[in-house]
Amino acid sequence: MTGYTETFRGDVHTWEVDSTEHFTVAYYYEKFEAATWRFLRQAGVDPARARTTSAVTHYKAELRNRDIYRVETALIEAGETPTIAHRMYNDQTGVLCTAMQQSLSGVALGGPVTEWDGDPDEARSIPGDEAAWVPALKDMARPEEADWAGNLSLPGYIHRFSTANSFIMAAFGMTPEYMTENRLGLSTFEFQLTFHGQAKPGHMIDVESCIAQLGGSSLRLYHRMRNAETGADIAGLSQFGVQLDLDARRPSRIADDLRERAQVLLAKS
Repeated sequence: MTGYTETFRGDVHTWEVDSTEHFTVAYYYEKFEAATWRFLRQAGVDPARARTTSAVTHYKAELRNRDIYRVETALIEAGETPTIAHRMYNDQTGVLCTAMQQSLSGVALGGPVTEWDGDPDEARSIPGDEAAWVPALKDMARPEEADWAGNLSLPGYIHRFSTANSFIMAAFGMTPEYMTENRLGLSTFEFQLTFHGQAKPGHMIDVESCIAQLGGSSLRLYHRMRNAETGADIAGLSQFGVQLDLDARRPSRIADDLRERAQVLLAKS
């Protein structure tokens, strides 16, 4: 596609596959992080100065074990706070699997701009303190998780939000045992990630999670990450997904008894 340049090429390794039996969302972000670094280097700016302020990601088709893929990147908004776009394709089939809009600070980008023709960025409500927040993670940022600039890497954030999913889902009965016995998984189709600060190695991290929306087979979870020592907000993630039948590879309706429990935790709009 005009305006896009290839910035990454790889394959799905066995250890990058999650319990839903497809490419783990955190590893998408690992590849997009590398693609961003290459794109900025090729644009003649120092990637170490760049900070991601937000990222909107739409997961459109599965990548599974041993699939090969490529990432193409383009500038879609120039200036002092530019936005770049990534597209990840299954390289064998040519199918677009994932599209991401990534807003940056700390670097300026000029030159030709490519028109964004992907999914619109829909505004999502952010639950407040009145929501039924569930403690979902307590962790440390480890040295080996730092990016090239010394901050917690993008996959480091997403891995923690993925762990938080397990706790908020278990709170209404969608436990690991239940999902395993019934051959179910959570398949994500949208991320809206916003950064308020940065975590660095040695920082203590807490995540609280709640249910923001509930549908027949779908639900939106919201996670907020804070520095456990200072209380400062680090990042927030709005995550839309569906309950997935792992054998049929299709969405399946959430059981009525689980829905009743989830309604109790549902944040007020």
